[in-house]
Amino acid sequence: MNKKLKLLAIASLSGAMFAGNVAAGPTIDLDYQGATHGFNSGNLSNTATSSNYNNYNAGMFNFTTSNAVGASPIAWTGALDAFCIDLDVVLDESNRTYELKTADSYFNNANLVSSISKLYTGYQSSVAGVGSSAAFQLALWEVIYETGGSYGLQSGNFQADTGFSGSRTLADGWLAGLAGQSEDYVMYVLDAVTVPGGADSQDLLVFTPKPPVSVPEPGTLALLGLGLAGLAARRKKA
Repeated sequence: MNKKLKLLAIASLSGAMFAGNVAAGPTIDLDYQGATHGFNSGNLSNTATSSNYNNYNAGMFNFTTSNAVGASPIAWTGALDAFCIDLDVVLDESNRTYELKTADSYFNNANLVSSISKLYTGYQSSVAGVGSSAAFQLALWEVIYETGGSYGLQSGNFQADTGFSGSRTLADGWLAGLAGQSEDYVMYVLDAVTVPGGADSQDLLVFTPKPPVSVPEPGTLALLGLGLAGLAARRKKA
């Protein structure tokens, strides 16, 4: 693997303090276990930053979770599948502490966060093997790094070459249908806690389903209806 990726998916938190560097939010320790479905490889480019990523792997990664610290909106289960959101930092494959942040505060871009939520809502359930896993990773990178206003891995400032073959085609199909998707997930970022004097590690995007909209019970609605009917009768009598 030329560069290690970092990721997106479901998670939980752990706390950490490193020689005076204290995480402000809840934390979780992650230990990299490998690729969930394997990788597809190819070349990526970002003309906005004059960056090229050759022989880069795309796919879902797997972690084990431990040492959750602090109140978290995410329930950690001991295992985490996730996708890369940071192409320019190498993933630390050893046990590493991450701080949970809202995606809104991390990206400071509501449209970007909205697009990621739509991508998860529409297509994360389709990830079932190496081709679809790589496609989801490519689509996620496109949403994060594209600055041209429309999504597509064969145009704009962020592109993937034919080395990704069918995965690129599948990703472009998902991106074309993004506008029609709902937003059923709340997005969070696991931000690697930096050890003083140590190397950085890629940050991860995780999610949790949005809570259901509260609907009044039928009995409550019936009582409300009777109350309104009684109010109307009193007004008519008056």
